[in-house]
Amino acid sequence: MRSVLLFGGFMLFNFMTNVGPDAQTYLLAGEVFPTEIRGKGAGFAAAFAKVGAVLMAFLLPVLLADAGIHFLLSVLITSSLPAPG
Repeated sequence: MRSVLLFGGFMLFNFMTNVGPDAQTYLLAGEVFPTEIRGKGAGFAAAFAKVGAVLMAFLLPVLLADAGIHFLLSVLITSSLPAPG
C-alpha cells in the first residue's frame, strides 16, 4: 500500500509540474514577445534557476535539520499545486 501511495504522489507531482504554467511559459512567450525580450527573459530564468539550485544544495540540509522532513515535504507539495483561478 505504501508503494502505491508513493507512486501516486510521484505521478501527481509530475503532473502538476508539467501541466499549466510550464506549458504556458513556452507557448505564450513565442507568440507574444519579440525575440530580444524573449532572449533576455530566458536568460534571466535560467540564471535564477541556477542560483536557486545552488542555494538549495547548501540550504536543504540546514532546513531539514531545523524544520524537519514533514515541513519540507509540505512546502514542496504546496508549491507544486497550481494557482486557483
